[in-house]
Amino acid sequence: MEPQVEQRTKIDPVTFEVLRNSFMGLVDEMGTMLERVAHSLVVSEGRDFSTAICDADGRLVAEGKEDLPAHVGTLPYTVKAVIAWIGKDKLKEGDIIIMNDAFLGGTHCQDVRTIMPIYRDGELIAFAQNSAHWSDLGGPVPGSFHAEAVESYGEALYIPPIHIVREGELDDEVLRFILRNTRVPELNQGDVFAQIAACRTGEQRLQELIDRYGVDVIQAQMVELRNYSETLLRKEFEAIPDGTYSFEDAIDFDPMGDRKTPIKVAIDITIEGDKATYDLSRSDPQARGAVNATRSMTQSALAVATKAIFPHVPASEGIYDAIEVINPEGLVTNAQFPAAISGAFATCYEVVCACVFGAFLQMRPERSMACSGNMTNMVVGGYDQREGYERDFVMYLWKEGGYGARPGKKDNHTAISLYASGTRNEPVEGQERIYPILTHCYEFIPDSAGAGRHRGGIGVARDFELTHGDATLSVLGSRAVQPVWGYEGGLPALGSGLIVDAGGPEEREIGVMRSGIHVKKGQLIRFWEGGGGGYQDPKLRDPDWVLEDVIDGFVTLEAARDIYGVAIRCLDEAAGRYEIDHEETARLRGGG
Repeated sequence: MEPQVEQRTKIDPVTFEVLRNSFMGLVDEMGTMLERVAHSLVVSEGRDFSTAICDADGRLVAEGKEDLPAHVGTLPYTVKAVIAWIGKDKLKEGDIIIMNDAFLGGTHCQDVRTIMPIYRDGELIAFAQNSAHWSDLGGPVPGSFHAEAVESYGEALYIPPIHIVREGELDDEVLRFILRNTRVPELNQGDVFAQIAACRTGEQRLQELIDRYGVDVIQAQMVELRNYSETLLRKEFEAIPDGTYSFEDAIDFDPMGDRKTPIKVAIDITIEGDKATYDLSRSDPQARGAVNATRSMTQSALAVATKAIFPHVPASEGIYDAIEVINPEGLVTNAQFPAAISGAFATCYEVVCACVFGAFLQMRPERSMACSGNMTNMVVGGYDQREGYERDFVMYLWKEGGYGARPGKKDNHTAISLYASGTRNEPVEGQERIYPILTHCYEFIPDSAGAGRHRGGIGVARDFELTHGDATLSVLGSRAVQPVWGYEGGLPALGSGLIVDAGGPEEREIGVMRSGIHVKKGQLIRFWEGGGGGYQDPKLRDPDWVLEDVIDGFVTLEAARDIYGVAIRCLDEAAGRYEIDHEETARLRGGG
């Protein structure tokens, strides 16, 4: 008989806080295990992974402090898919399930999840789980980001929930089958072993908490954590005037369409007392190319953006309980199997987040922000001809941009992605050691931020070349066409882009939705992501702030004058000495 955990049980405040932090510490330790044991650079250095604990019915209880929000938002759907697909009666103590099927409950196909049921005295208590981005999951192009795919069959190997470990014993046949379908099996094997170890770490630490507090208290704490998040979020909704707040944005285009028509994403958020309804019904139908999102991915985007606006609300199933979502099947925000979805995070997911921010700018502008620079996925794959390597390689890079400007602070963050904020920039030195590349620069882009009284974060560019042979390049993203919008007079930011053979005889800008591009040894690849949109009129920006940006190299002298209306004299460029011409600034701003 399943435990009756839905009945609310009061826990004293001290025990509640101790256990709340204990759950987070438990999940963080799972993440540490995964980070230290994983083999791929994207996991061990880039930290493209997440860990979590869910209750016996798959409801999210706790995430780690540095996990990827986008992963965490889908993890409860992963466990519920395991329960629905396999059944609780088919799960045993010591089992670990593996899956990557986003249509059943996940993200894009490269994010592989391992899920472990946790038992106490024969009773199912919880699930430990994690998600990690594998460098390659097969399919026509290295890295499995295939913009021109029209079905998920043409993207990657899709793994429904299946046992990878049965009652503590690894199923070698299942593992060999999966690895046989990938280009970098050694790396993937190292990563999946790390994921298995992370699950076992979570199971061990939860058992230790049960030893100390007992099953009843731990289960009651799981209920209280969900109730706590739901109560906090409902109080925030209650403070907003009732009404419907709408916003529209768009993905650049359908890569298998006319490449000219944007794909609309629209949201109508209705606040009624402490209830919020997020309605995506006005969004466009699903696309043919790989820019669609599944239901679980869109639910995650809605939750992630909402939590960013109300960061004091802990991530748990309570966030979902406080929001009613209307997202009809067949839309770009709820694509149906077997639609292509490998690029969802860098396309539909990001635009859904932007729509939530746009709607909340009308409700709680001090907590929301303008549009952020997108996160673009780029993969280079081929054969590493360096002596001692002589094997296939797949190098996955995500390009991070700037957050949108907000009135609550001077300027916003840069070189980071909202829904992948737990990741780190992969060290250039590590990349050059592991992959046959040479990096020429990794830098901020001057004048890339959306100008405004509060400016957005700065855009970032990376230039590199292949050093030993040709390779295949694929890129999937958006915001190369659709603007990174500003708000209330704030200007849009620089978008994203990629140039092959930059400055060379075969130079060509390929955009950010292309697959299987041939790149020659020695050709310079320039890959960039823009900044965040601005907030309010740039001529309202404090001139001293503009001076600081000029000194830091974020804003050029020309932009300071032409866009911000601030005249700045260069006294000593080498020493970084500049000063404001206050008289000319007053004239430029209409004050003299």
